[in-house]
Amino acid sequence: MKRLEQLDQILQDRRSPITVEQLMDRLNCSKATVYRRINELKTHYQAPILQDDEHRFYYDKKANFALPGIRFTAEEAQGLLMAADILNKLHGDNLAAPIARITNGIADLLAEQGITNQKLIQFIPTLVRKASPQIFLTVLTALQQQKKLNMTYRSRQGLTSQRLVSPQHLTYYKNNWYLDAWCHKKEGLRLFAVELIEQAQVDIERSQQHDKDELRQHYANSYGLFAGKATEHAKIRIDLQQAPWVENQIWHSGQKIVEQKGHHLVIEIPYQHDAELLADIRQLGEAAEILAPVSLRQTMQQDLRNTLAHYNQPAS
Repeated sequence: MKRLEQLDQILQDRRSPITVEQLMDRLNCSKATVYRRINELKTHYQAPILQDDEHRFYYDKKANFALPGIRFTAEEAQGLLMAADILNKLHGDNLAAPIARITNGIADLLAEQGITNQKLIQFIPTLVRKASPQIFLTVLTALQQQKKLNMTYRSRQGLTSQRLVSPQHLTYYKNNWYLDAWCHKKEGLRLFAVELIEQAQVDIERSQQHDKDELRQHYANSYGLFAGKATEHAKIRIDLQQAPWVENQIWHSGQKIVEQKGHHLVIEIPYQHDAELLADIRQLGEAAEILAPVSLRQTMQQDLRNTLAHYNQPAS
């Protein structure tokens, strides 16, 4: 990018056309590199580069061209790095060439910001469930073409069923892929883990698309991946001496800090399904206590009793 910017600046400053040899000298590069950079400016940035009868180059000043600067925040850089990491983990012969083109483009963008060695940055996935590359591509095709998807789906409990769904979007959540879709069998929005889709085929019928605001409300209303309209609000007290990082942790966009005294913080989180919320609270151990609702507190108590019962028995 630096050499591209130099070429742009030279052509902007020139009052007369410039030869390839002069550009080679100014840019300290080969003739082939000069032509590559000129072609890049013309192709990717639509720069108004013209040639005179002597094959010298110049800008058409009437075009008022300006090379766009590419700048992004630390969060955007992190997003690009994560995107590259996700793409590199998608294997398969059909994916190799397009993924290489995309990741090379991401590498070029990062290099413009001085991030030239991605090997120094490591993302360590945990509890990853690998989806079939072919099924992943079939799901993507149905999404892009807005077609229904016929699929064989195996639930976490091992039950297999045939589903006809209208895909809405893909979600990458906690290192795994999920398909949000309208299930025509259940007549409602459902979530499908992509790695549990055993067979998939794009249907000839157009998919049933739902209003984006409706989807946004459905998936943003309550805690966790298994969204839906929030029916409860959990109040959780956190001991910040034991878990100080929670003070800066975002659990949900609709969370509220309802009390903060000394080393204790009470947050309120909207939810409908409690399984994921309970699992995340358990990770904090004795640093977290559910205050309300009573039903959620009782569920946690029973879960802990069941867990303790295992440890009260000799290991087999």
